[in-house]
Amino acid sequence: MKKISIVCLLLPVFILCACGGGGGNSSAPTTSVILSSSSSVSISSAASSSDAASSAFSWSSVPALKDLAKFPIGMEVSAANQERSIFNYPSQLPTIEKHFNSLVAGVIMKMSFLHPNENEFFYTDADKLNAYAIDHNMLLHGHTLIWHWDSQIPPWMKKYTGDWSAMLNNHVTQICTHFAGKVSSWDVVNEALDESDPSGFRQSIFYQRIGKKYIENAFVAARKADPNAVLYYNEYNIESSDTKLNLLLTMLDDFKSRNIPVDGVGFQMHLDLFNPSIDQIKRSFKAVADRGYKIRISELDMPVNYNSTLVLSDAVAQQQKERYKSIVKAYLDSVPESQRTGITFWGLVDGESWYNFIGLPAKEWPLLFNDDYSPKPAFYGVAEALAGK
Repeated sequence: MKKISIVCLLLPVFILCACGGGGGNSSAPTTSVILSSSSSVSISSAASSSDAASSAFSWSSVPALKDLAKFPIGMEVSAANQERSIFNYPSQLPTIEKHFNSLVAGVIMKMSFLHPNENEFFYTDADKLNAYAIDHNMLLHGHTLIWHWDSQIPPWMKKYTGDWSAMLNNHVTQICTHFAGKVSSWDVVNEALDESDPSGFRQSIFYQRIGKKYIENAFVAARKADPNAVLYYNEYNIESSDTKLNLLLTMLDDFKSRNIPVDGVGFQMHLDLFNPSIDQIKRSFKAVADRGYKIRISELDMPVNYNSTLVLSDAVAQQQKERYKSIVKAYLDSVPESQRTGITFWGLVDGESWYNFIGLPAKEWPLLFNDDYSPKPAFYGVAEALAGK
């Protein structure tokens, strides 16, 4: 197959990247690590049966990712009564609590969940997740106040005939006020740009009702409701499309000139093994960082399956490891330390990835852990980069 980005192939369904996942099983190579008293990482990798891997696996030999970084290391979680909820699936908790100090809800903090009816806000499930984060000394990142995806816009809002600007400002104000002092940061607006549209903006219901001003209005309302939260604009393909990156930079420059309170940019980064190049990723990070914005990698994962194979080979697993390592290193090389605000992985184990639920012909093995929670080579690529190895 021609080496083209799977991101491009998946654009019709790509916005599902902001959704949570389910369960599953996968087979992958295993990796052993020796952690010295100086916290340096020595790597060796060999394929073995899953039974042998499980019997040989020892948590004491695995570095905690959060301890290797000077910024938050996060993951997307399911909550409430979802299939992979952290409250219903306790076997995942030791891995989460060992490696991550930041959480983002895959679904339950989106518009339709928090604001199901015009005069009704529902916080019970999100409050429970927030309490879990606090109890385990984790940050909770809010995702997302405004997003265009049809199933995540509450039905009442689609039928709304009143003052849309006032309604949407109230939506943002009520939610940010409730979570003020609890949620450390927000994706205020998610995926509002569209390089294929002459306007440069996605023709969402918000754009159709208000125009592009809905974006800045949301940031102003969020800042007023919670002055201490870090406010992000979150987007995909800005690391791979120069056209989309330039749309982002134009919007940010305009906002900065008018003191619209955007603090940072989330680079989603659902990437493959080949594209974009590391040089392009670095240039994209730097272009935003040079404008003074905080940068977080907000939804990182990496599908690898191009031939519908049923196992993850050692060779591809090593490719994935090196690619993960180079991406994390690009972040460290291109973003000043004071502007690095975290890397969040979009899921925990391969079997629960959103890629399993969008009709692809085979598993994609995009994450850092096997389904038995043993780390993959990809894990050690991230660990090596964070440790400066």
